[in-house]
Amino acid sequence: MNLKERTYLWYIAILRIYIGYYLLQQGIRKFLRDFPKGDWIGRQIGDIPSLDIYPWYKHFLQGYVVPHHELFGYLVMIGEIAVGACLVLGLLTRFAAVVGLFLIVNYLLGVGIPRGGAPLAQQQTFIVSLIVIVLSNPGRTLGLDGLLAGRGRGGTK
Repeated sequence: MNLKERTYLWYIAILRIYIGYYLLQQGIRKFLRDFPKGDWIGRQIGDIPSLDIYPWYKHFLQGYVVPHHELFGYLVMIGEIAVGACLVLGLLTRFAAVVGLFLIVNYLLGVGIPRGGAPLAQQQTFIVSLIVIVLSNPGRTLGLDGLLAGRGRGGTK
């Protein structure tokens, strides 16, 4: 970890670590419950034809996700674990935040909008937080990105 870098992003690093921990925890929970092989569409999304979501997204869910639910289950599970681990470690922070943003926007479109309430608010908060992480690059504070950037300039100080 790079504790010597002079930056004022330590408070955003705390946000990065929290979001990373949450996503890592969710991904590990999915792994332990064999998420990809279960009925995650019914439990997480619901009865797709009856949902009031954007027609183009409903078509995507029915045409691609449902027929290949096991593949998409693995993508969700591995994506959450990878993004969570990278955010906690501060490794490839911007890339991880962009991938996390993609995941959360899909959760918003599939689950958040139809259910509303707390899932919608949580996903909106995570989207804004991940945008802040992408724009501020807090992996240089309390993260491995700072060490990697130091090596690229001819070694650590």
